[in-house]
Amino acid sequence: MTAHHRGGVHIAEGCVQKCAVGAERALAQGMVDAQKSEMLLMADMLKERGA
Repeated sequence: MTAHHRGGVHIAEGCVQKCAVGAERALAQGMVDAQKSEMLLMADMLKERGA
């Protein structure tokens, strides 16, 4: 699942850098932030379980 999120971050970051429409750029940044937050949560959960 982490790899899936990492791919989503990569795609959304492309939009953040290249989108001309402010609403699209803001949505993409929100996706980047959310996916990164979820990756940290998943890493913490795995660490707690010794994975």
